[in-house]
Amino acid sequence: MRVLNRLSIRARITIGTLLLAAVFFAGVALVVRHQVENILQDASFEVLKSDASPFETAIQQEPNDSVDRPGEGQLVAVIDPTGVTRTSTLPAGLTLKLSRVDLGASGPQEIAAGKVTYLVAVDTVESSTGEWTIITARNQDASELVLADLTTGLVVGLGVLTLLFGVVSWLLTGAALRPVTQLRQSAEAIVASGSGELLPVGTAKDEITDLATTLNRLIDDLRSSAARERQMVSDASHELRTPLAVLQTQLELLRTGDRGTLDADILAAERATARLARLVGSLLELSRLDAGQRSSAAEVDALVDEAGEAIDRARLSAMSDQVEIDLTVPGAAGGTVAMPELLYGRVLDNLLSNALRAVHGAGRVSVTLTRTSTSLVTIVSDDGPGMSAEFIPHAFDRFSQDDDSRGSAHGSGLGLAIVAAAADAAGGTVTLENAHPSGLTVTMTLPVIGCIPRPDLHAGPR
Repeated sequence: MRVLNRLSIRARITIGTLLLAAVFFAGVALVVRHQVENILQDASFEVLKSDASPFETAIQQEPNDSVDRPGEGQLVAVIDPTGVTRTSTLPAGLTLKLSRVDLGASGPQEIAAGKVTYLVAVDTVESSTGEWTIITARNQDASELVLADLTTGLVVGLGVLTLLFGVVSWLLTGAALRPVTQLRQSAEAIVASGSGELLPVGTAKDEITDLATTLNRLIDDLRSSAARERQMVSDASHELRTPLAVLQTQLELLRTGDRGTLDADILAAERATARLARLVGSLLELSRLDAGQRSSAAEVDALVDEAGEAIDRARLSAMSDQVEIDLTVPGAAGGTVAMPELLYGRVLDNLLSNALRAVHGAGRVSVTLTRTSTSLVTIVSDDGPGMSAEFIPHAFDRFSQDDDSRGSAHGSGLGLAIVAAAADAAGGTVTLENAHPSGLTVTMTLPVIGCIPRPDLHAGPR
């Protein structure tokens, strides 16, 4: 098997075809030889019965007369009822072997006498004097010679046919695999040149076309993934450069600056470090979501509880501000959502953090959870300045930030990207919309699985 695995597909198919053809033709040769052998034996048996026929007639008509001697080339022995051989032209070697002949058999028998094989037939004739026995024989050398010639012809002819099948299989396999070879060569050319071309797709609706189409989709996905990775590395490098520069500056000031400003410098360094930590955490979260790692599901009631904890965290963060934060949640709802509680809490933290920055310390932020028959809808809205219409289509892009109207200078540009990636991983959607007269509304819809459809359920503020 190891040797076969090292061979090309073309060679393996050809070898398999040769083996199948050899087995098939060998079976055909055995059947043909057996049939011809039976035909020859039946013909010889008919000749033997024909040789015995004149003696049968003579015995029935004149049983007491002497029996005529057989004709030239006939091997016949006639035995009367008393066991006396009236006439015999059987060879001496066969005569010695007559004890092996079954006198009661009705069909032909093969008797070997030395190096010669004879076909023997026994016929009994009833007459007025008793039962006579007629034994006829025929040398099988001629038949064996015919069978030997037939066997040689079958071996040579069918061997040639087997080789012909192998050649045809080699040519047909080569023709069938030629498009695959062309695809491989095209792929090698694309890799070598680094071009953005795709594999050629033929006009025929066959497996090769399907393979080329699938490979082209794979190439598109790989190129898109590589482009996203390059863009993410570039954006991450750009975003990390600023806090690292600030941190380096603060450390240099700590080393060479006024000791009186030590606390302020340490505080600035801590802020820069915290921003770096948040940025790295966000990048790791996006990387996990991009990798398509399967997240565990969570009960809707558990997500409601997580929303309450996220509200508590937001209120604690805005304790010194004049910001009103409220939560409206459904009653008992049931069902599950393909998003774990921790990730759902991270999504709400990102949305609430953006909303708090937008209201600039004074305003209102509200979160509403609505349980429909098929989904869980989370709405986060604020009364801040909203987003520019030009930026909304790019709001979920990584490291993208609007102007300072929503306090983007304090963010990393990854919060909304994480929200969109998390919703997509759970099979849901997220949208942005400017509210009237001001503010922004973010709506995330997650499909609910494993539940009985029920009407909308709402409860009061929490």
